[in-house]
Amino acid sequence: MRFADFRQHRLKPSDSVFAFVCEDDFLVDESRAVWKDKFEGNWSIEKMPVREFDEIPFSQLMDDALTPSLFSQSRIILVANAEKLRKARVQELESLQTVERSSLKIVLILTGIKAAEGLSRSFPLIAVDPLKPPDCAKWIMDRHGLSPDVARYLVENVGSDLYTLTNEIEKLQIFVGPGKPITPRAVDELILRSEQYGPFDLDDAIIARDYRRAVTVVGAMLSDGADPLIVLSRIVRVWRLLFIGKGVAARQGPREVAAIAGIPSFKAGDFAAGCKKYEWKQIAAGFHQLLNLDRALKSSNPDIEASFDMMLWKLTR
Repeated sequence: MRFADFRQHRLKPSDSVFAFVCEDDFLVDESRAVWKDKFEGNWSIEKMPVREFDEIPFSQLMDDALTPSLFSQSRIILVANAEKLRKARVQELESLQTVERSSLKIVLILTGIKAAEGLSRSFPLIAVDPLKPPDCAKWIMDRHGLSPDVARYLVENVGSDLYTLTNEIEKLQIFVGPGKPITPRAVDELILRSEQYGPFDLDDAIIARDYRRAVTVVGAMLSDGADPLIVLSRIVRVWRLLFIGKGVAARQGPREVAAIAGIPSFKAGDFAAGCKKYEWKQIAAGFHQLLNLDRALKSSNPDIEASFDMMLWKLTR
């Protein structure tokens, strides 16, 4: 079914465990609000990796299911990479499925229909169709108000990953300015304009603490005529993502860290590894360096390229 159809899909109130096939991490996060609307009452929702879920004693899960939440919220747990569940845990969940009026709902997130073959015999199966390029174009038209031509052009050049598209649209909105429409020319200028660097190269270089590559990319951007404040905003954005990722990298898997930070799933491993390369003290000091350059660009006439070089050295050293 389409994600829009999932919003209208009715569930049996008696069911407590569901197999949910959804390949796009962005739609998995979008599904949080939908799941909460599926059940009557007040529900909290959380997402955890399968390893963490497997470590919860079944007695605790059963207790949560049997105990009405009179003074607090009932729980919905989204279990990522549920195809890796232990067989023993699957059997335990089958007994949980028989609990009437359960105060605990469990959603087993699966990345493909094949992974659901075993679980679908025990639990209701909900499969969201992978988005094709036309679906992605329609999605960003509805979500961000882009024209059909721009939406199609963006999908053709960036791909169908919704996190990636969202990130690029955010960059484009900063690039064109508040309230101004995104045009094909803006896509060309910001995303496709240089053979010296790709759309992710600056992000990748900073995350990898690759000073030389970061300086090369920034230099190419400035040579292409990019506004220094726009370049700085991209670096600030990456630094914020590192701050978010660092906070969860110690207790979450790469896919979960990437999802929380809003990183495309295909970048999950590199991003999680990059978060571990930075210390908290370095990240905190980095925000001061970014703020200092922002003030300098707005209040004086510094040597722009030299200023970026020095800041990147301090960030990634």
